[in-house]
Amino acid sequence: MATKGVFRVECPHCGESFDADFWTVVRGDRDHDVKELILSGEFDLLVCPKCEEMVQHEEPFLYIDPHRDLLAFVMPESYEAEKEKWIARMNADYEPVKASLFAGQGLSSAPLYLFGLGQLASRLENDRDREEETEVMEFMAREEGLKLLPVNPVAARELDIPFTLPMPAGLFSRAAGLKAAEGLYAKNDALPRLKKLVDALKAGKDDTIPFVKI
Repeated sequence: MATKGVFRVECPHCGESFDADFWTVVRGDRDHDVKELILSGEFDLLVCPKCEEMVQHEEPFLYIDPHRDLLAFVMPESYEAEKEKWIARMNADYEPVKASLFAGQGLSSAPLYLFGLGQLASRLENDRDREEETEVMEFMAREEGLKLLPVNPVAARELDIPFTLPMPAGLFSRAAGLKAAEGLYAKNDALPRLKKLVDALKAGKDDTIPFVKI
C-alpha cells in the first residue's frame, strides 16, 4: 500500500511553514484512490492551515504497478535541469530498500525517470485508454470463442496495442493471431489499437509473437 512521509512546506501566499504528509511510495495496482488523485492533478495539492489557500508542492516519490510492469521515479519538474544528479540520487536512496519493495513483484522493465506529475499522469491516462479498448476487444473475442493471451505491458505501450491478444482455442501462432485480430477488427473498426495489433502481427518475420507475455 501507499507509504507516506512528512515534509516541511512554506506557503507561497502567506509565508506560513507547516508540516504536510506526502506519499513516498504509491502502488498503482492497489492504491486506486491515490491513483485517481494523480490522474486528476490533485495529488500534490495542499491547503495552507493559516490562510487556507491552495498550495502545490512536489516531492519525489516512487510509483509501482507490477500488474502493468511499471516502475517510475517521479521527481519535481524543477529537478530536470540537473536530471543526471537527481537520477543518481534517487537510485542511491532506493537501493537499500529495493529488495523489500520489489521482492516477488514481477517487475522486468527498466525504471522510468519522470519530472513533474504530468509526465506520470499522461502515461496513466494512456494506459487507461488502452485498458478500455482492451476490454471492448476482449468482450468481442469471448463472443467469438477466442482465448486471450497477455501482451507484455512494455511492448503494448511501445507498439500502442491492446494489453491482450486474441487467439483461436488450441492454437498459438502469428498467423492464427492475425486472423483472429483481423476478424475482430472487421466487426469493429472503431478500435485503433486493435488495428495497430493487426499491423504489428503482419510485420512479423516468422510465426512467433515476441510481444506475448509467456
